[in-house]
Amino acid sequence: MKDVVGISSLNVDYIYESEDLSFLEPFYPEGGYRRQWVLTDSREIEKLKIILKEKARLISKTGGGSGANTVFGLAKMGFQSGIVGKIGRDAEADFLIQEMKIIPYHHLARDQWSGQALILLGPNRDRTILLVPNANRTLAWTDLDLDFIRSFSIMHLTSLLGEGLKLQERLAREMSGRVRISFDPGEVYVRQGLSRLTPILSRCEILFITEKELEILTGLPRPESVSVIQSAGPQIIVIKKKGAGALVVQGAKTWDLPAEIIRAKDTTGAGDVFAAGFLAGLLKGLFLPDCGRLGLSLAGQSMMGLGRAAYPGKEDLELALIQL
Repeated sequence: MKDVVGISSLNVDYIYESEDLSFLEPFYPEGGYRRQWVLTDSREIEKLKIILKEKARLISKTGGGSGANTVFGLAKMGFQSGIVGKIGRDAEADFLIQEMKIIPYHHLARDQWSGQALILLGPNRDRTILLVPNANRTLAWTDLDLDFIRSFSIMHLTSLLGEGLKLQERLAREMSGRVRISFDPGEVYVRQGLSRLTPILSRCEILFITEKELEILTGLPRPESVSVIQSAGPQIIVIKKKGAGALVVQGAKTWDLPAEIIRAKDTTGAGDVFAAGFLAGLLKGLFLPDCGRLGLSLAGQSMMGLGRAAYPGKEDLELALIQL
């Protein structure tokens, strides 16, 4: 069997930087600022793009999407990976295909316009992400090649807008017992509540989640929230701690893994590369804490460039394995 297939949004990431992000305030979602939110009003999107030209500087254009980043990272490290999702019939789609040419793209569905992510880096290099979903919202069951998905040993699920969560729930049921399932819901999904995610959580083996997402999902402090999530089904819970490493939990065992302090150029996708490194460790049969250490090492390297520019390759993986 091949290694990992991602069921994911696919975006063109436009990365901007600005010393003052106060111009975003009129676009905040109901309830105030969030690190990540979704834009669907075409007039609002065009207005924002005009303001971005005036108030911010475009510094990078790269392929994106959480699961797409993870399987791209795995492919760069020499693993057989695949991607399932939906792109447009536009210039952005051509760009995405070129960006991901090391991964088979023939199983991608098509719609009119490709998804975009407008990523703003503030003075402290913190990210604000505004998602323009476009084709990602229309991925349907009839777009999926189930035989292709079954040819992989791990299916990695990340957030999809529109009916994406329902589609992934059905896919988790169909694939349960056939492939190992990993799940990185992201803030978009966790804000929908624990009951909405339980059908996937009950079937997934590995859950990747940040400390903030864990708090949003359960409304509880970390020790209690971990117990709640464990009761929902995941065998392995990997908690990403912003700038401070990761916590790996399996049953009653917990490993608190520190991260090396680095001066990051861009943290976009670092969590996705961490997931790629962790899954790479699992595929190589490493002890769970070593999977976490491998993920942290490779994620740290990815932050030294913009977008996917510094994603680790085969030699980087081999070096990181030696250094464990």
